[in-house]
Amino acid sequence: MKKIIKSILSSFLVFWLAACSNTDKAEIIPDRFKNFMNIYFHGYIYEYKDINARGNHNYGEQYALIKIKKADLNRDEMKNIYKKLEDGGWKLVETNHDNYVNFCYGEDFSLIILYPLGKFAKTPAGIPLSYDDINFWQISVYKSTSKLAACNQN
Repeated sequence: MKKIIKSILSSFLVFWLAACSNTDKAEIIPDRFKNFMNIYFHGYIYEYKDINARGNHNYGEQYALIKIKKADLNRDEMKNIYKKLEDGGWKLVETNHDNYVNFCYGEDFSLIILYPLGKFAKTPAGIPLSYDDINFWQISVYKSTSKLAACNQN
């Protein structure tokens, strides 16, 4: 009888461990982005996607894509976040005063905040943008592959 109970418990434990190990795990947010999000977007629920990829020759190497539901963060709240960014040393470089804002920090970092109004849009410089979901703010952090001259201008 003890062997049967022991066998059942062992089988259950193995099954439970296998089930737990197959669950999808959320991406781990690096400390540098946790700190950034805690400073500027504290209290908002967001999706984080680590995108350490080259490919955008306009801005450099994208480090992260952060998405916040529009329903959770309205435009007036975002204007307050823009002010906090500027107070924190981020410099406003480019905006269309509607749904696109680009900040830089020092010579190396760029922050692009998009408020999709449709599936496709363009930056003020005419660079095409496309969105997979228009119900989210899309916040991209880039490390520039070249020095950002706009951040050095007063």
